[in-house]
Amino acid sequence: MRRDPSALRGRTRDSSWQWLMIGIVLGLGCASVFCLAAYAANLLVLNIPGQVAFAPNQTPTIIEVEREVTRVVVVTPTEAPTAAEPTVATQAPIGTPTVTPLVIVPTQPFGAAPVMTSTIAGIAISTPVVGVTLPAIVPTAPAAVQPTELVNIPGGTFIMGTDLAEATRAIEDCRDRDGGTGCDISFTTDSIPPHSVTVNSFALERFEVTYQQYVDFLNALGPRSHLNGCGGQPCAAVQGQGVGERPRSFIAFDGTRYSVTTELYLNRPVAYVTWYGADAYCKFIGRRLPTEAEWEYAARRPDGRLYPWGNAWDPTRARTSRPQNMGGPEPVNAFPNGISADGIYNLAGNVSEWVQDWYSPTYYGEQAANPGVIDPQGPPSGTLKVHRGGSWDALPLFARTVHRGDRDPLSPELFIGFRCAASPQAAAPIVPVGQPTIALPNTPLPSGAGN
Repeated sequence: MRRDPSALRGRTRDSSWQWLMIGIVLGLGCASVFCLAAYAANLLVLNIPGQVAFAPNQTPTIIEVEREVTRVVVVTPTEAPTAAEPTVATQAPIGTPTVTPLVIVPTQPFGAAPVMTSTIAGIAISTPVVGVTLPAIVPTAPAAVQPTELVNIPGGTFIMGTDLAEATRAIEDCRDRDGGTGCDISFTTDSIPPHSVTVNSFALERFEVTYQQYVDFLNALGPRSHLNGCGGQPCAAVQGQGVGERPRSFIAFDGTRYSVTTELYLNRPVAYVTWYGADAYCKFIGRRLPTEAEWEYAARRPDGRLYPWGNAWDPTRARTSRPQNMGGPEPVNAFPNGISADGIYNLAGNVSEWVQDWYSPTYYGEQAANPGVIDPQGPPSGTLKVHRGGSWDALPLFARTVHRGDRDPLSPELFIGFRCAASPQAAAPIVPVGQPTIALPNTPLPSGAGN
């Protein structure tokens, strides 16, 4: 059968429209899929009214803020972080606390070193806030170091030193009464001549510094501080035979901590302390060594006496080498019958005491030529330091309130200790002090004096 060409053309025309529609549908479908994929991948941005546009690869602000909050703040309760920059000063705790990588500072154990901390929202943290300058923490003496009670000494004017007549009589007593050998007038000439000195009010420790107090001080400084921990100088000798050690020291060091070798010496005056070790201890507790003038003034008040209790020597009131050498000092509160007029113990005997001044044998003569000095501080320099009061290892001659001793400040001795002074704890009036009872040539001493 023969095909009709016109009919074929009609069918072909109808098929073309069908294929065209199929192509359009497929094209729109592919375009839709492509657009959806591009939109999902942030390759296509649609500017729809009311919708916030996001730039490609933009990091959400909330993530950055969360990182900042974690780093700066805190252990403060919070809800989900917000995009606003937090202000530490106004952060308010809400909800349940969240765990952060900050370290909470625990309560310090006794004796631990101070930790620098800052406070944010009432919580102490070990890392200070960036940009905030924290106040410096001033080290203070640990609670373990218990300073001695202070006694206020009202200021006044007194006669410091002695004269040749009293010094001569003292040498005679040294030989005749005490059986001393080598008693020589040269031991006394640096205390001559007597001269007027005015001292302002101050405070002096009632007792000498004990072994227990000094060991606590060394432990506060740290291991091996006895060798160079006092202004770069040795503090004290510890027990042993090596460098910085003495066989008869009652301070033990085990490589880590210091201790008193025997309980018997806990409350006895520390010895084998250098002048630098005494000076550093006093400064550590906020005090100082007394000047030589302050020391003598406190010992002689109120009437210029030759011993803290009066003008007559009495072996039951002080520990010296007479009537016999007992081999060491007594507790710091021993001899209550030998206290000074202000209630200060053992200004005569027990251990001799470092004072602030450099030593010069001619200093008193220089002072006498320049009367009216207030609070003399001693020579400006020297090689020896003054120590005062005599000791358990010395004759009564050296326990006189006018006697001056001298020693290398780096030379610790078993018979030298110290006590500290300070500013007065309350206002004290200036009260002139009477002249000491000093016999002039051919004038007998008062009854009992020097015997």
